[in-house]
Amino acid sequence: MTNLLYASNEMFSSTQLIRKSKDIFDKLTSNEIEKAIILRDGKPNFMLLEFNKYEEMMKEYEYLKANFTINKQNNIQIQEEKVSESITLVKDEEISEDDQILNEFIGDIEDCIDDDIKIKEEEELKIALAQIEALNLEPEFQKEAQDKLIEKSSAEIKEFWN
Repeated sequence: MTNLLYASNEMFSSTQLIRKSKDIFDKLTSNEIEKAIILRDGKPNFMLLEFNKYEEMMKEYEYLKANFTINKQNNIQIQEEKVSESITLVKDEEISEDDQILNEFIGDIEDCIDDDIKIKEEEELKIALAQIEALNLEPEFQKEAQDKLIEKSSAEIKEFWN
C-alpha cells in the first residue's frame, strides 16, 4: 500500500524527468526512493517503479485475488447451506401447519359422526316408543316398558362414556 502514498521527494515534474531522467532512474534502482511520481501541470499523472517492485506487487495482487476468489466461493457455499437450511425449516413449519389443519379437520369429522350417532339413537328411541304404544298394553305395562327402554339406552350411553 505504500506504493499508493507518495512523498515530496518522490515527485518530479515532466520537465525534470526529461532533463534528469538518469538521476531519477538511479534513485529508483538504489532504493533511495520507492517510486517516482511524474507531475503534469502540477498534478500527479504517471508513476515510475523499479521492475522488481512491480513484479512483487503483481505477485501480491495475484495472491490476494486468488484468496478473495476462494473466500468468495466459501461464502457462496455457506450462503447456499443457510438457504437450504431455511428452506428445510420453512417446509417443516408448513408440514406442522398442515398437520394442525388436518387434526382440526379430523376433529370436525368426529364431531359430525358423534352428532349422527346421537340423532340415530334418538330416532331409534322414538321408533321403539311408538312400537310400545302401538301394542296397546295396559297403562302399567306400557309405563314399565318405557322406563326399562329408557334405562337400557341410558345404561348403554353410560357404558360407552366410561
